[in-house]
Amino acid sequence: MNFKKWLILLMVVAMILTLDLPIFAVNGRSNRATLRGLKGVGILVEQLPPEVEREGLVRNQLQMEAESKLRMAGIKVLTKEECSKTPGEPYLYININVNLAKTESEIYPYTIDVMLIQKVSLLRGPEQITYAVTWSTGGVGSIGKIILSQLRDSVEEVVDIFIKAYLGENPK
Repeated sequence: MNFKKWLILLMVVAMILTLDLPIFAVNGRSNRATLRGLKGVGILVEQLPPEVEREGLVRNQLQMEAESKLRMAGIKVLTKEECSKTPGEPYLYININVNLAKTESEIYPYTIDVMLIQKVSLLRGPEQITYAVTWSTGGVGSIGKIILSQLRDSVEEVVDIFIKAYLGENPK
């Protein structure tokens, strides 16, 4: 086995041994402040490759679970139409990437990104309006193919981080 393969294998083993989802975030005070005053958010779960859905991680199920989690926390889930009529058109974008390429170890790397995207304007030119990520969190890890559907728990963890940040800025 060449050095590169050994290095990848070592990284995968290290990630498995820690069993934690390494989380990264743009969740500082100024980013959390962009959640203040939101009356709700739309949700968009990115399409998953067919081979990932065949293994049990299904986009529509993830969408419903994320929506339910937000509603249970008291956060209004906006329809597509409501979102387009809400100032800033805020929506929570959830993207899961799993590399199911054949590996010797049957361990597959993944990333989960959860981003709040809003319509914003530039200070130097307020007429310039675009969409931007104003808050985000995510994680990386690895998982065996036979338990791919358990990535759902990792998605729930990062959605929980959003809920905590949202409720911190919008107390009931």
